[in-house]
Amino acid sequence: MGDTRPVAQADGRGFSKLEMEESGGESGPPVASARMENASTKRKKITGGYLSEAGASIVDRKLGLDVVPTTGIIKLAAPTFNYSRIDRAKARTKERIYTRYPDLGRRFKTVGLPDKAGSFQLFVTGYQDAVHWIRTWEQFPEQNHADRTPPPVTQTHFQQQFERMVILDYIIRNTDRGNDNWLIKYDQADVNEQSELSVPMDPMQPNKPADGNLIDIEAGPDPSPPPPPVEAAAASSSSSSNQPPELEWADVTVPQITIAAIDNGLAFPFKHPDEWRAYPFGWAFLPIARQCFSQETIDRYLPLLDDANFVAELGEELRDVFKSDKGFDKKMFERQLSVMRGQIFNLREALRTKKSPYQLVLMPAQYMVEVKQKKRKRGEKKSRREQAEETTWSDQARK
Repeated sequence: MGDTRPVAQADGRGFSKLEMEESGGESGPPVASARMENASTKRKKITGGYLSEAGASIVDRKLGLDVVPTTGIIKLAAPTFNYSRIDRAKARTKERIYTRYPDLGRRFKTVGLPDKAGSFQLFVTGYQDAVHWIRTWEQFPEQNHADRTPPPVTQTHFQQQFERMVILDYIIRNTDRGNDNWLIKYDQADVNEQSELSVPMDPMQPNKPADGNLIDIEAGPDPSPPPPPVEAAAASSSSSSNQPPELEWADVTVPQITIAAIDNGLAFPFKHPDEWRAYPFGWAFLPIARQCFSQETIDRYLPLLDDANFVAELGEELRDVFKSDKGFDKKMFERQLSVMRGQIFNLREALRTKKSPYQLVLMPAQYMVEVKQKKRKRGEKKSRREQAEETTWSDQARK
């Protein structure tokens, strides 16, 4: 199994968390991280944070954002979890009976501590807090610091990754998104051993220079002297600057930036933040948030958000996850969906009008309630208004 390092935490929201890292060494399997949160919230009727973690992964997968590590709901038991004294006493008693009287202990359905439901999220490696790289890029904005400042090609890719995280946080209304709980992985440039633009030499033919570089020994030296080194260097620099990005990065790999949006446990609220606490998005104050949404992001996600069936399917998938909790409240979940529909409505308008993420968060909050048609009793006649509406729709269909 490898090295197991449990870390228990307790926060002020009444939840108990456990983060467990398992690694198999250099040649072992990928490292995984599990966050277990107490799901007993019957008194306050507040959905556990582990459901929000799984819900954020569903939204990420449904939209194809690819910024949230894969997250699912599992059941685990560990002595470091938050159990009551009664549960721990029952577990000790059953274990003693099972040890001393095996025949009697086999009648127990479970021996030991009961399982707890929680979210299990894939642990990502090679990432650092976004604050680290943002401060580094602000201190060294010049392009001559290749090991610190990304090139324009990488900055464009980072802008698209950032917009995906904005879409995620805005739809789920993440109330705990600061610049210290989303991660950045910066893979710097490296020598490209297998360059696609290099032409391989024919092993059957000898390696001979080009015709323009041949020297006639009998005719003597070439009367035209070679160009000075300064002019040659200037000519080479000017020719390299005019090359497209594919040729500029032919010998080295292009630096890559990947974003991981973790810590989504305080999302899917049942109401918008009020004047007491605004819960702002930490990324809204970054300079990159002042840039308008790219056309690629608009073309990719606006058709999905405009599809009412797609939004309805997303709500049903979230319902299947949230109702697995014992303290699931149907009315509370409907309010959560109303907030999410309002967020999607604002996001659609922002993408359609090509706003920036900063302008998106300044839009007034929307709360959209789904109105379901009431079931009519048998023999009950339709009202004049309903009959007129049906007549209008039928006339339009004929036309």
